Amino acid sequence: MEVSSVRLEDRLAGESPGGGQVDPSPMFGTWHNTDKKTGGIVRMALAERNGTFTLHAWAAGSPDLHDWGEVAATAHAANVHSGEGMAFSAVYDFGFVESILAAYTKSGILVLDTFTRSRAAAAGPTSFPAGSSTG
Repeated sequence: MEVSSVRLEDRLAGESPGGGQVDPSPMFGTWHNTDKKTGGIVRMALAERNGTFTLHAWAAGSPDLHDWGEVAATAHAANVHSGEGMAFSAVYDFGFVESILAAYTKSGILVLDTFTRSRAAAAGPTSFPAGSSTG
């Protein structure tokens, strides 16, 4: 595939990209939703397990949180010149529904979007409600 345009900050100016490795460690730790009335993700833990960047998420529930478990995550940098992780994406496959979590850091805050796709044939078109949850 030929690229016909690219963001100015992603132009390489004759240099090679840094090998594609993005360090997720700046995002490691436990993150809590500041919206106490959320119906979505309440808490996330980002870590490295056996050399793999992982996400563990919990969604709102009653009386206890819904533990979504731990999945592999992909770290993303701000541009091709940076190797520092500032965003991530991960997929939770619940069989009947798939939830994609995508987040980025800004000023010490983790901003999360959740995209949900139903696998039920009769469910109709795919929906992408930000901040949605299954559970």
